[in-house]
Amino acid sequence: MLDAAASVWARDFSASLSTIAERAEVSRSTLHRYFTDRQALIDALLLDSLARLESLDDGSAPASAIYTLEQHLRAGVEMGDRVIFLFSDPNRFDGNPHWSADDGDEEMRALMDRARDEGAVAPEIPTTWAVTLFYALLYSAAEVSNQDLPRHVAADLAVQSFRRGVAP
Repeated sequence: MLDAAASVWARDFSASLSTIAERAEVSRSTLHRYFTDRQALIDALLLDSLARLESLDDGSAPASAIYTLEQHLRAGVEMGDRVIFLFSDPNRFDGNPHWSADDGDEEMRALMDRARDEGAVAPEIPTTWAVTLFYALLYSAAEVSNQDLPRHVAADLAVQSFRRGVAP
């Protein structure tokens, strides 16, 4: 049901619970058994999507930072609908206690700085720029993979663009 909600709301956040139930191939009463109202489903999808994004960093840091960033891009593109749901509208979750637009930002900045220290990011590129470029490519690849490119192709293009965009 959460995947169905992500798929529907990635394209139309005003879509009804009936539309989501239909997409999930469950009755509306089944959907309501798990989620009492629209806000409960939004919160559940928000928390689940954030948890999936956070799980991309499994804590194993032996890989190079640029490899880790590439893996994050690839995994993020695989979560395309979730990425679009989370980030298509910067004000969508204003006031929601489960949302902080800055979640994970410090970790991403540290990873980008590590990539610079390892020589994979040009020293003249500000960290803020590199992080913003990463997220822009992730969102763009997720969006395009919902239109006409297979996810693995969109992920390859995002990785290639990121590598070339920050290379020394």
